[in-house]
Amino acid sequence: MSSELETKQHFDFANLGLEMAQLFEHIDAAVLVVDQDRKVVATNGLASDFFGYDEGELLGQETRILFDDPADFEELGKSRYNNEVAEGFGERYVVRYRRKDGSVFDGATVSGVIRKTEDGTVYFFGMITDVSRQTAAESALNQLHEITSSRALNFEQRVDAILKLGTRHFGLPIGIFSKITDDQYEVQQAIHPENALTPGMSFDLGDTYCSHVVKADDVRGFHHVAQSEIQTHPCYKNFGLEAYLGAPIVTDGERYGTLNFSSPTPTRKFTGQDIELVRLFAAWLGHEIARTRDWRELETTRAELERLATLDPLTGLFNRRHMENCLRAELERVKRYNKSLVVALLDFDNFKDLNDSYGHDTGDDALKLFAKVSAEMMRDTDVIARWGGEEFLILMPETKAAGALKYLKRLTDRMRQSDFHAQDVEVKLTLSVGLGIAGPEDTIDKLVSRADIAMYEAKQAGRDTIRMYSEDES
Repeated sequence: MSSELETKQHFDFANLGLEMAQLFEHIDAAVLVVDQDRKVVATNGLASDFFGYDEGELLGQETRILFDDPADFEELGKSRYNNEVAEGFGERYVVRYRRKDGSVFDGATVSGVIRKTEDGTVYFFGMITDVSRQTAAESALNQLHEITSSRALNFEQRVDAILKLGTRHFGLPIGIFSKITDDQYEVQQAIHPENALTPGMSFDLGDTYCSHVVKADDVRGFHHVAQSEIQTHPCYKNFGLEAYLGAPIVTDGERYGTLNFSSPTPTRKFTGQDIELVRLFAAWLGHEIARTRDWRELETTRAELERLATLDPLTGLFNRRHMENCLRAELERVKRYNKSLVVALLDFDNFKDLNDSYGHDTGDDALKLFAKVSAEMMRDTDVIARWGGEEFLILMPETKAAGALKYLKRLTDRMRQSDFHAQDVEVKLTLSVGLGIAGPEDTIDKLVSRADIAMYEAKQAGRDTIRMYSEDES
């Protein structure tokens, strides 16, 4: 019975015309010819390759067995494969097909009608092209766009997402973002099924397949290393990696490293689409590294400019503007939490005489010496600023008067005892200091004014001394 059916099917196909049969055989697509019951009456060689069935296994079978979703079979029966010869033939549509081994693929299908003139018998044909890789590539590109345009992800998270995308798309479970410096290969980020790779791990470049990428300065891929020209490579001997696909990462015209994917088992041959996709992934990483580097440089520059804007250029201590901001914040803490706060205003004694006698450079050296000594002695919580000219203001949060006096005495003693010379003449540097203790209703002006009054009292008392503001003496 089977023999009679096969003979009839071959006879029917022959009746379709020798020229058409030859045409189908040479078409670069799987071709199925079915009757009105949608049973296969003829195929070409590629149909067997696509679906994994021998020709004899397909002949006489309803094409239902080739569809992954039975609903697609039913829907196409209503819209295309019927005696009414519905509209739409010649249009391309994509269907998910199923092979004999259970694997599935996306097939772009174009169908048509063969009508026999003798008895009116109608046959249908379908030409199917496997577009799974194209569909997967389009999906990967869409996912790449989502990853790279997401503002919710930082650079490390984007790299991680790209590594995961690449391992899925290429079917290679190991993904590495590397940096190459001279002959050293360093893992920056990695995806590994056993978490065997961690950032910072380093290898000799020559022991990695990426050495071929660096040498070629282009994408390199090996789908079955054991059967390739690199079967003696140290990476294969040491790690047994059978498949590899890698691309160079270039940043601002210079090689940075590689993006690569690998597997301990062989894989399918890599297509031109695979090569272009991994090249695109690597190109994005290069652009993102450059952008991130530029952003970090801008942030560093901005931070440095902000820092410089708070510093006195001569002494390197904070300037008046920064001190006013600190005072404002600390006075708020005094008011809100009843914290103690002392400020000291220090002024060099006879500073004009120093400048007049030895020049302004000597005066500048004296100011810089104070900055050095005070910075060495200050506590982490203290703030010292050049308030103006030869005046300095010291802010001492959570400090009582006794503690402030003890610290200031050590500071003024240190300055007086310092080895300071002007034109080979030893000069004794002394300071007059006034203290002000903050109250809950103080403003910056009120507090600093009290310290200024106390400092003036120290001058009046003969200089080189410390005075604390007292309401009785005001």
